[in-house]
This record gives sequence, C-alpha cells and structure tokens, in this order.
Amino acid sequence: MRISWVIEDHGGGDAEARTVDHAAEILAAAVRTAYEDEDTTTLAHLMVNVVAPLRMELVTDGRFEVERGRTWEGRNGGILVALSPN
Repeated sequence: MRISWVIEDHGGGDAEARTVDHAAEILAAAVRTAYEDEDTTTLAHLMVNVVAPLRMELVTDGRFEVERGRTWEGRNGGILVALSPN
C-alpha cells in the first residue's frame, strides 16, 4: 500500500508501507522529522493532539477502506494523509 502526506508549511512525501501499522509509523516519523527543529514541548503537543488522533483514524477507518480496495484520506490540524491500496 502507499501512504502520502502533506504537513502544512513543511512539505510532504510518500512511501510504500507493508501494513497499515507500518504506514502509521511512517507518518509519525515524517512528522517528527518535519518538526525536528522545534522544542520538545511543541513536538509533544503536536504528536499527542494532532498525530495520535490521525493515526487512530488511519489504523481503523484507513484499514477498513484499503482492505476493500479504496483510498482513504484523513486530516487533522495541518496534516493531510492518504492511504491507498496500491
């Protein structure tokens, strides 16, 4: 499957993922990299309040859609993520 993301004011990217859980790990790593110059408090706030809820949607709703051959998109804060079966 393929995950792609856009992080407002920080660009975006895409990657191949073996599983939905792997896609969630890729997303978290991409956000940490995008915000690596921020202080720990800012990054922690972002990870807990923006990334964690988005990851939960990705591994539930996203998994459901991809298993049925459909693309899923989610947005939280300034992060947009898409998961597709191919």
